[in-house]
Amino acid sequence: MRIAVVTAHFPPNFISGGSLAPQRLAKEMHARGHEVSVYAGSFDRTRPAGQTWDAEDESGFPVRWIEIHPWVGWSDANNIDNPVVTADYRQWLTRIRPDVVHVHSCQAIGVGVVEAAADAGIPVVVTMHDFWWCCARQFLADRTYRPCMLVVDAGICPCEVDHHWLGLRNARLRDALERAAVLLCVSKSAADVMAANGVDPTKLRVDENGLDQVTEIAPPTRASHAGVTFRYTGGWNEMKGARVVVEAARELAAAVPTGWRMIAHDLEDFLVANDVSLAGLPVQSVPAFTPDQAAAVWAATDVLLLPSIMRESHSLVTREALSAGVPVICTDTLGPEEVVADGVNGLVVPAADPSSLTEAMRRVVADDALLSAMRREATAVPVRAITDQVDGLLDLYGELGQTVPDTTVSSTPKIGRVLFIVGIDGAPLRYRAFLPAEALSLAGVHADVRHYRDASVPELAAHADAIVVYRVPATREVLEIIGDARRRGVPVAYDVDDLIFDPDLASEIPALTILPPDDAALWLEGVRRYRTTLEACDAFIGSTIGLCDHANAVTGLAAFRFANGVGLLTGQQSDAAARQDRAPGPVRMGYLSGTNTHDHDWAMIEASVIAALDAHPSVELWLVGLVAASASLDRFGDRVRRLGFTEWTALPTVLRDLDINLAPLTPGSRFNEAKSAIKCLEAALVGTPTVASPTEPFREAIASGVNGVLASTPQGWTDELNALLDDEVRRHRLGARARRDALLRWSPHLQARTYLSILESIQPATRASAWTDVVAPSEPYVNRPLEAYELPLEADELPRRWSMALPPPMRMQYRRMRAFLWRSYRTYRHYGPLGLARRVPGRLRKRSR
Repeated sequence: MRIAVVTAHFPPNFISGGSLAPQRLAKEMHARGHEVSVYAGSFDRTRPAGQTWDAEDESGFPVRWIEIHPWVGWSDANNIDNPVVTADYRQWLTRIRPDVVHVHSCQAIGVGVVEAAADAGIPVVVTMHDFWWCCARQFLADRTYRPCMLVVDAGICPCEVDHHWLGLRNARLRDALERAAVLLCVSKSAADVMAANGVDPTKLRVDENGLDQVTEIAPPTRASHAGVTFRYTGGWNEMKGARVVVEAARELAAAVPTGWRMIAHDLEDFLVANDVSLAGLPVQSVPAFTPDQAAAVWAATDVLLLPSIMRESHSLVTREALSAGVPVICTDTLGPEEVVADGVNGLVVPAADPSSLTEAMRRVVADDALLSAMRREATAVPVRAITDQVDGLLDLYGELGQTVPDTTVSSTPKIGRVLFIVGIDGAPLRYRAFLPAEALSLAGVHADVRHYRDASVPELAAHADAIVVYRVPATREVLEIIGDARRRGVPVAYDVDDLIFDPDLASEIPALTILPPDDAALWLEGVRRYRTTLEACDAFIGSTIGLCDHANAVTGLAAFRFANGVGLLTGQQSDAAARQDRAPGPVRMGYLSGTNTHDHDWAMIEASVIAALDAHPSVELWLVGLVAASASLDRFGDRVRRLGFTEWTALPTVLRDLDINLAPLTPGSRFNEAKSAIKCLEAALVGTPTVASPTEPFREAIASGVNGVLASTPQGWTDELNALLDDEVRRHRLGARARRDALLRWSPHLQARTYLSILESIQPATRASAWTDVVAPSEPYVNRPLEAYELPLEADELPRRWSMALPPPMRMQYRRMRAFLWRSYRTYRHYGPLGLARRVPGRLRKRSR
């Protein structure tokens, strides 16, 4: 088989984990008799840009080199699209005529190498060794050493230029990846991140990197030493947590001055560059250790510290430590967590949080039983052999060779225009219409959202490929629109996020219990009209399983689940809030009721909240919305803060300032069982943990004790609240995990694929129920605007479309200078003038390259 291996970096010119992986594969495939050729970028400042030459690897296969050093800057246009490289690469492909092309990295050689091979009809496999495909800085961490939003489109990180530039860049890369046949990630967590960022999940597979020599590491005889020995191997790089581990050591020494020590490898450059001293700390800075020293190193180690800020797609050192019987304290940076189970063979703490790392270390020092238990569970973790990886890849190449590759860009979806016809404003409108419309735009689908009485509805409906009717009561005009669309073969779905389409459930609808009789009768009439509109459609779309099951049972219509998820604007607003520290003050619990239909839910937990307030005299309670709390709270005075109804753009900031979010729902109610877990989702996006009732949607969203807490009884609520109020580190850990889980499960890109799939699956329906229609005689069309779904200008920390009328080269320089000034300002705020003075010269040198 003729195999082309393509990589931006390759030994001996550049040695790293990402360059050694393709070399190992090429060597093993060549040794098995396959015709391997390598196309590689070179980093050699003595050579002119674009210079090419042919050489031979030490194993005997040919390597085509091309000089790329001027283009390695993350913001350089040639880093992404490099016409010089692509032109030479096309000629190289013509000459070697490979059966398959395996691309390992594209930084500075550009994504043209993927497209050129696809244009030639050659199957292309792409391995994503890091997160460059969605983060220009590769590791989803910004210049201030803060973890970025995992779904970058839903965040505000400026990356290397600005957020708008990042969006355009990533869209370009996704277009190129559409041309590949298979996309490989080195871990499942990395694959999940790429799918959440818009990479086609049907093409993603996991392919863990293999090693040349895999030996079983027997847990060594532990060297005798006093106290607990922590070991840090991340070196000088702040992205690896150098600053975090030093700050944690300083905090621990202040609280627990004896009984432990830390050995830090290759830390000296960080200490010198940042004028940091280890004086007075039980921390020893030593050189990096060699592979032949590993056994002795692990024998003298009680716990490995892995405080990375950067997201790790994989972590070999974590596996080595566990195989040697050494527990690991790691950050929640994905790759290490695939083998570290919190509280079992190690501890997991939030990234970039020295205090949480300090507390984890303190627990280990103070609790011999915990350390012993984790040692027993720190057992060998399988490390893949290169021979096994090559076996799998050769099988994959063989499969691709037996099929005719689809080298075209994905075709336009059969649904190109969608009309959402809606009946209400407010939060439900955002989640059930604006957010799906926003998500569909990511899939290339145009979507309009209009009130059912808006005069533009008939014209838009006439040109729509699908229509979604959200919470619209039946009128003559609405039924005519639906009937006309269905006669033309246009699928029509009814969407609703509450059980308000079945009048037989009137006694369970909260709104009907608080309205005067006349208003309740009118409201129930609306329920019957909702049901009539639903019966006129082809299918039902609901936010929960309970809703879908009930709709199917009473109407016979096909029902599709579309859970409430993350929006681009809501995500960006939440990211802006999450980047801010919580407002100074005491620990705060909060209940965001929204409307006044949740009084029964609040009443269920009020006694538990009061007990928690009594047990914690400094804790505050924030009541947001129209909930009517009882007079029992009056005695707490200004410890109970009432915020009233709050605009959605302000909610992320409110939730960020809370330490615990409360989400009670009274049990035994079909209405509540069908409600979505939106209160948990909104809090998760700013890293605030939720204590919730165990309804089915909350059980789906919350793994109790992992990314939130479920409480089912009054005593359970009291116990869980008291436990969380007493444990700041646990609150941070639950909130961080909740945020990650929400983004990876309900990202806008994943929501787009789900919604489009639903619309494409809808088939014409015939009415199956005996429902008697209830229709308003006529509600003529008028000019009926909806509330805007947009952020106020001041809400954008970095405007997404701030540009000037400049020629392209000058515009790029302007954006880079603006980004440089912004990063300098952030550095000044975070590190002060001395820190800024240390960092600016290096940035200017980087800009001049």
